[in-house]
Order: sequence, then C-alpha cells, then structure tokens
Amino acid sequence: MTSAIGLRLGAPGIYPAPAQRAAPALRPVRLDVCGFVGVAPRGPVDTAVPVQSWSDYLRRFGGFRYGGEQLAWPGRLPFAVQAFFAQGGVKAYVVRVAPVTGGAARARHRLPVAGGLDVLARDEGSWGDRLTVRLTFDTTQHWRAPLGEGIEVEVPDGVTAPPGTLLRLRRDGLAPAGELRWIVARAHRTTPGGGHRPVAVLDRPLPPSTAAGTTLAVVTATVVVDDADPEFARQERFTGLGLRAGHPRFLPDVLRDESLLVAPAGDWPEQVPPPHPLLRAVTSVPVDGARGADRHDLITGASFFDDDDPDTSAPAALAADDDPLDEACHRGVDVIARVDEIGLLVVPDLAWTWTPEQIETVHTRPEGTGCFRPRGPDPAPLTFVDVSAGQSLLDGEHLINRQLRVVARAEQRRRFVALLDVPSRLSQSAIGQWRARFDSSFAAAYHPWLGMIRADDPRRRAVPVPPSAFAAGIIAAREHRLGIPFGPANELALGAVTAADPVRDADHDRLHLLGVNVFRAERDGFRLTAARTLSGDPDYRQLSVRRLITMLRLALTRQAQVLVFEPSTPALQTLLRDTLTQFLRRLYRGGAFVGDTEQDAFFVHCDAGLNPPSSLALGRLIAEVGVAPAEPIEYIVLRISQNADGVVSVEADRV
Repeated sequence: MTSAIGLRLGAPGIYPAPAQRAAPALRPVRLDVCGFVGVAPRGPVDTAVPVQSWSDYLRRFGGFRYGGEQLAWPGRLPFAVQAFFAQGGVKAYVVRVAPVTGGAARARHRLPVAGGLDVLARDEGSWGDRLTVRLTFDTTQHWRAPLGEGIEVEVPDGVTAPPGTLLRLRRDGLAPAGELRWIVARAHRTTPGGGHRPVAVLDRPLPPSTAAGTTLAVVTATVVVDDADPEFARQERFTGLGLRAGHPRFLPDVLRDESLLVAPAGDWPEQVPPPHPLLRAVTSVPVDGARGADRHDLITGASFFDDDDPDTSAPAALAADDDPLDEACHRGVDVIARVDEIGLLVVPDLAWTWTPEQIETVHTRPEGTGCFRPRGPDPAPLTFVDVSAGQSLLDGEHLINRQLRVVARAEQRRRFVALLDVPSRLSQSAIGQWRARFDSSFAAAYHPWLGMIRADDPRRRAVPVPPSAFAAGIIAAREHRLGIPFGPANELALGAVTAADPVRDADHDRLHLLGVNVFRAERDGFRLTAARTLSGDPDYRQLSVRRLITMLRLALTRQAQVLVFEPSTPALQTLLRDTLTQFLRRLYRGGAFVGDTEQDAFFVHCDAGLNPPSSLALGRLIAEVGVAPAEPIEYIVLRISQNADGVVSVEADRV
C-alpha cells in the first residue's frame, strides 16, 4: 500500500516519513532586453553584442559621424539605440549588418620591426584609418646572477620568467645596451647541499667575460592602441606582453583575444625581437593601398536576412527547427533572433537603400576661447530634414516583404515581439493597406516617425527616428517600474521634437482601431497613446497580454527543468501543482490576472485524470494551466448629471 505522501506501508508500525521537498520557486522571465539590427560605422558584423548604456554602444559601434571628413552618419541605428536608453531601457543587443559580397575593407597598419608586423582594424570601415599602434619595451625584475658561460642562469624567488621570456644581460665591463637571450625552458639545478634551485635555460650561451657577474632583467612589451574618434576617443593598453611563442601573454595572441580595436594580420613570426638594442619604442604607419572603407552602397536587403533575395516575395513559413545546431553563418535579423535574452526587436534601418544625397557634411561653427563665443547669426529655426535612409526611395512592396520576414522570425521563435514602423508620408488609406498585410500577436506597429536633433548640429535639423525605438524604451522602462501586466503606453517620447506626419483626431481614431500605436503631439511632447499588437485575435489584441503569456511560457519551460527525471509519483504531481500555483498566485496578487478570487483568475490541473498509467509509462507528466490576463483599460466614459438642487455629479465607467 502506498500512502498519499509516497510512503510504501507494510505491517502496522511506526515509519519515518520522507522529507517533504519544497516546491522550487519560479521567477518571471525578463522581456525588457531589446535587440537592434542596423547599419553602423564600426563594430563587429553579424555578431550580437550586448550593450548596457549609450556609452557602451558608442564604444563598440560609433556615433553620428564617420570617416576623417566628419560626415553625418546616414543610418538610424545610433539614434534608435540612444532613444531606447534615454527612455529607460537598461540592456540591448546590437547586430551590425554589412554587404554580403566582397571582402571586408579593413584598415592595415605596420609596426616597423624586423620584417614588419601588420595589424588590421578589428572591423571594417573608414574608422580604422584613425588608429595608431605604439609598441614599447620595458625592463623589469632585475637581479644579479653568478659568473658563468653556459646556457643556464639562476632565477631567484619572486621573479616571473616563463618560457618565451626575453632577457637583457649586462655583463660587467660590456656595452650599456647589453645582449638579449630568450628563455626556452625552465629547469632545476641541484645545489651542493642537496637542494634545488630554479634555473632558466637560454637559447644560446652567455658571452665570455672576466667580469665578476651579470645583471639580468626581464624584457616585456606594452602595446597602446589609440583611436582618434572625434565623438568617442578611446585607448587600449596591454602590458606584460611576451615576444616569443610559448609565452603565456604572447603579443599577437593577446591582441587577437583581447583587443576590440586591432588584430594581428596574417601569420606573425614565432618571435618578435626589439628593433633596437636600446629597446626604443616604435609607432605604426598606415600601409599604402590598405585603407578602410564604408561600403554603404553595397548594403541590400540580403544584409539583414539569411535569404539572399528577401525583397522580391513574402517569406514562406519558417520551420520550427530551422538550423537547430546553428551550423550556418547567419546574418542580421537571423542572428539576433537566436539570442535567448531578447524580448523586443527593432530594425531601424530595415528600409535601407543608398543614394549619394544621404551623405551630408556636418558644418560646425568654431567655438571661442575663454568665456565668450564668436559672434554670429542666431541658430537656424527648427527644420525637419528627411535623410531617413531610403524611406521614400525603397519600394513599398519590398519594405513590406522585409517586415514580413521580421514578423515571421518572431513567430517562429515565440519569445520576442517585433516592433514595426509604419512607413512615413503615407495617406490614411495607404496605411490601412499596409496594416492589412500583417496579422500577428508577435508584432506591433508605431506611427509616426519622430524627429531628434543631434547635440553637435548648430542648425537644429531634426533627423527622423523610427518610433519603434522610443516604444522599445517605454516598454522596457514600464516593465522595470511596474511589471509586464501594465500596458506599455501613456508615456512621452523623450528627445522627440517633431513628427514626420501630422496625426489629426480623425486619423488617430482610425489608426487606433486598426491596431496602430500612435504618438500624439501634446504640449509637453509626443505621447504614446496605445499598446496594441497587429493580431486579429481579440484575446491577443493588447501587447501586455501577449508579453504576459510569453513570459509565463518561458518561465515554466525554462525553470521547471529541475523536475525532469524525477520519479513519477503522486508526490511529483503535487510538487508541480504547488510550484505552478505559488508562481501564479504571486502574479495574481501583482495585478496580472482578473478575478475576485484565485479560482476565478487561474487554475492548475495535474492529477491522475490528466496522467493515466499509459501516459506515465511513456515518461510524460502533463499539467494544464489556465489564466485570465488583466487587460489595460483604454476608454473612460464620464457620465455628468445635475440634480434638482443643482449639484453636479460625475460617474466614470471603464470600457
């Protein structure tokens, strides 16, 4: 006989009860991390790089300018990321796209040592032409060694000199520059008293001398890489480097593994001897004909997807097990979609297409010295300049095909929501036709494009920024402050000063009913007035509901893994039921579900009815979970009445 607590009972008596296992505590999964895919002047290509601030983004991907001529950057990616963090986002992943044809145009610099050592800018782009690499040599850990002419020298305690270390030897009576020897191995020498002394085995014997001894010093290298970026100057410094293969910090290995700015080009020699006996420093020089280049004109829709021709047709259904082992080399959106952390996706340069008119030189007025500035005309009035990377140039059908591919990837992964931008300068009927092409709870649309001003632009020209970037920051900030169940809307777009398209009251009514989330102009800025998805299913009309259900699914599937391979007993069913109930109870008390009682708000079923012996024999344990998500209110209807005494009363009904 088996009791309810899983204890097998036999003859009457006293049995020790098994320890009751506490239900594992489930935690909500964060969905505030946003993925960005776009065109940047620098940074690794087709690699998801985590950034946790605007400064992190500047350090890896550059800002609003590029090249040595201080040209304005034509892409929208930096503006979008800046808007996200300014709005309250705390973490993002960024993927830089590049042309899919031709080799990467990376700047090359040469260190003038024996034979010449070349380093490449870590990533392609004209930014690499600004790099300077300086190699210096340091002598440390000096000690005196006894007179000898063999290939071994004693190494005192506390001196770090692994194989691959370069030594400088100064024998008494010889030239100040001394001589250089490489340590090729470490060994131990037996002392007359039977002890052992550590010794270094050199590559060749010590020079003969009648002097009393030798002064030795360890020679290490220091590499300083300077990047003269006008917006975010940066420097890397690597110390204690070895100059021969086998050293734990061999110079090219360290640059290859640790530097974000440069990497060794080609195969470096096994050892890098100093170019001068006095260990003078050397500075890199650019290699003729090997400059970096910004290949903006070669970026196409294929740069954003694995599909080589994503503009010509709508995407077919994506298989759920598409490349499950990630053996292929993915691009753009298909890279960011594989990041498990993201809950939002923004592709600000999805409409990218190239024309020379999109490049515009930044003219800055020189600043004065001291407390005064030079006299000049007042700043130009605020204007809205459309340099939006092809919004008016890319064919509408091609743009829709790209957006459909983004949505298809979101539906395949089922863990993030794709935030889409309504193309600017469309009529209301055209927006309706655009909206009709989408039907997914894993997508949300935003309108209109908003204008931001670069701090370095004295002419105060507003650059169009996709509204999805502001929305992503609002969603992330609301989740941190209030939680996922609260509708991510009714917030101002920080930094937005104008809009590409006016939205009248009648337009707003129509767009809201279409499920397009609108930023409306108010006295203090542009306010996001809705948080709907593009789904035709009324159950998933609200973005907060879609995100709540996604969070529940991810939390249960990821964190309930601890119960796998547990013995299939009634106790396990009870444990799973208690675990799920406690998790849902906390969410209910936080306002995630509607209902006057827990029984009205959610249920958890996990019993013998759902798990007959035939199912348990297959190693399966089934639990059913049902919830009633709380939807945010969108309408408040006021009833104003006046009684015979002239008293006015107001009643509010929520719809």
